[in-house]
Amino acid sequence: MQDAEVLRPPRAAEYVGVSLRQLYNIAESDPHFPRKIVFSPRCVGWRRESLDAWLKAKERGTFPSTETR
Repeated sequence: MQDAEVLRPPRAAEYVGVSLRQLYNIAESDPHFPRKIVFSPRCVGWRRESLDAWLKAKERGTFPSTETR
């Protein structure tokens, strides 16, 4: 199932089109950025579908209420 794909930080940053450091900055500062999934203290990721929804909302200038923190 492609929608359930979880992207680890390097792939998520590449997918969004930013550096890894910028991905972490966005995740910390943008209240609309999807919450990361914490698998363990050193293993996190984001669902591709959540990143897609965030990117589409950025394009439209709107944010879906289900994607906020």
